[in-house]
Amino acid sequence: MKPWQRDQLQRALEQRREVLMQELGSDELYVREGGGDLAQADLLRDQDELRDIEAARKRLDDGSYGICTDCGVEIGFERLHAEAEAARCIECQRRHEKTYRR
Repeated sequence: MKPWQRDQLQRALEQRREVLMQELGSDELYVREGGGDLAQADLLRDQDELRDIEAARKRLDDGSYGICTDCGVEIGFERLHAEAEAARCIECQRRHEKTYRR
């Protein structure tokens, strides 16, 4: 990955993290006010995404960002551009989703 690509993806992660932090505050307030199952689902989804972003930030710090956690190949820039927190290449993500469907 080229340095400018890494910088662009790091900025995207930071920006999404900022937005999520704001959304989490709103989600938590809505849940406390009795927002119901939909509010709880939004809160859980946002918490999961924040965990993924924090894991991606850690991979940036330790130098493993952009490398598939399952097979070890480089994750394409296009995939990371679409989903900056991606931890798996397309093929491994497909296998993971087939295996761990919710």
